[in-house]
Amino acid sequence: MRADARRNVERILAVTTELIASEPGASMEKVAAAAGVSRATLYHHFRSRDALIDRLTDQSIGEVTVAVAAARPAEDASPEAMERVLRAAWQVIGRYRGLVIVNQRLERADLRARLAPALEPIRALIRRGQGDGAFDPDLPVEWLLSTVIDLIHAASRQVTSGTMDADAAEHALLRTAAATLTAHRR
Repeated sequence: MRADARRNVERILAVTTELIASEPGASMEKVAAAAGVSRATLYHHFRSRDALIDRLTDQSIGEVTVAVAAARPAEDASPEAMERVLRAAWQVIGRYRGLVIVNQRLERADLRARLAPALEPIRALIRRGQGDGAFDPDLPVEWLLSTVIDLIHAASRQVTSGTMDADAAEHALLRTAAATLTAHRR
């Protein structure tokens, strides 16, 4: 891809990220105008809105995967590692919060399959936390993983709707996830 074409694609993706955060249904025409490209240029790179959203989804998943790995989920005590991982994932997902609403169009199984590279280290961390007694061993790993994902998405929706700012949503996310994961004593 030529340098100018690559810059156009990057600008289109960046503008779409911003637009859908406040207007999840933003049209291709609105994206083109905001990106400063013609509709023909936009459609040359992305044949449809779904294709644009799919590319943006893949980009966000790649960034989340890198952020989760950089948070070192296999190091330190499970609760501290989980807080680092969630904070890192939230920093990325917070930028892509419009996708949480837009991607409700995807089947949950399809979205989970696409998220697999980002989810596997979190799944392993939950297992480790259950093994060392920090996380509730009586709940299935997949239940806890789904709950954590849903909490991230709930925080994202709160910011998108204007109900919470990003800092308050992060605080609520971390506190609720810690309470959810914590091993319950009988």
